[in-house]
Amino acid sequence: MKPLRLALAIRRYWPFPGGLENIAGRLCGGLAERGHQVVVVTPRAQSDWPQETVRGGVEIVRLEPPTGGWWSDWFYRRRLARMVGALHRRRRFDVAIVSGLRHDAYTLLGACDRLGVPVVLQPERPGLAGDCHWQLDARFGSRIKRRCYKAAGYIALTPLLERELIAAGYARPRIFGVPLGVPPAEPAEEGRRAESRRNLAQADPALAGDLGRRVAVYVGRLRVGKGLDLLLAAWRIVVERRSDAVLWLVGEGPDAGKLRERAIELGLVGRVRLTGAFDDVDDVFRAADLAVFPALEDGPAVGLLEAASYGLPIVASDVVTHRDLLADGVSVRTYPRGDAEALARALEQILDDPKTAASLGEAALRTALEERSLSKMVDAYERVLSDVAARSSARSGGRKSESSR
Repeated sequence: MKPLRLALAIRRYWPFPGGLENIAGRLCGGLAERGHQVVVVTPRAQSDWPQETVRGGVEIVRLEPPTGGWWSDWFYRRRLARMVGALHRRRRFDVAIVSGLRHDAYTLLGACDRLGVPVVLQPERPGLAGDCHWQLDARFGSRIKRRCYKAAGYIALTPLLERELIAAGYARPRIFGVPLGVPPAEPAEEGRRAESRRNLAQADPALAGDLGRRVAVYVGRLRVGKGLDLLLAAWRIVVERRSDAVLWLVGEGPDAGKLRERAIELGLVGRVRLTGAFDDVDDVFRAADLAVFPALEDGPAVGLLEAASYGLPIVASDVVTHRDLLADGVSVRTYPRGDAEALARALEQILDDPKTAASLGEAALRTALEERSLSKMVDAYERVLSDVAARSSARSGGRKSESSR
């Protein structure tokens, strides 16, 4: 396969923690390992971050970020278009990828059309908070949508995103379903579990008291829509019956303070820990006895697959994305979203029944290895991007031939 020269425009990239950020970083690293040249253009969120750096073979170019407000965002998009144009003149991109179907997509579709570079769009999330729904209600949403219709292709990382693109009127032949994938991991085992807990306790001494407890973990953004307030209510029911259980909320987000206050109100001091984010969640998943994902809205569900790759038993809400990725009762235990008592029962079942926990974990691991691997995701991206680049090259060649007659 011919090496490609690729540009990715995305608002959040390494070192930001989060599911979408993990997907982007792994994808770009996987493409770079296969010989493709990848440049990521993204905002510089902190002044001490370098404007240009290389990580895992991927070049990262950071722009001055928007500071808030419409005009600030407009100036950022202007800088984005200029930077992609400048980079293209040096590298001659085969394809540009834009994360999201919003203002950045609109801007780069216009800029790349003038440059002769095909654009592939990747919606970031499904559901009411997702890109397709945003285009219905946002100011200039319909105008942005009309331009997005002109993209060379669309990548959908979940079946729900694919269905939403079709329902929104995007051309079916240009919609490519790509299996969301995660890298292989060593499954959590009893010996490794104790070692990982000791490693984490060195980084956060508050975790030292949990070495002998049953640990449930949530890994992801701490924000409304993730169902974390409901999880705290369910966990209060669990700890009334189990004195050896503790819940770790691993991540960062705008609602961390509210969740801490809520845990205190519910009398969960010492039974719930907000650990903050870790650069690497490897030890977090290995330290856990089970993982829980109580989302109230559909989302990328990267954490769900990451937990599966460690062979952890998983409890998850019955949102569509969870059901699309893992089979209820086989590789995940789901419960009706918004039902704290049902969530508590599902958690207790896994904590009380080692046989069920082991069966769920083994099935989740098989799914991650056989159906949802990182290599399969990178394979699919390669095929899509190579096809888009070839079609664009053929059209360009045809136009040149006509103009030379």
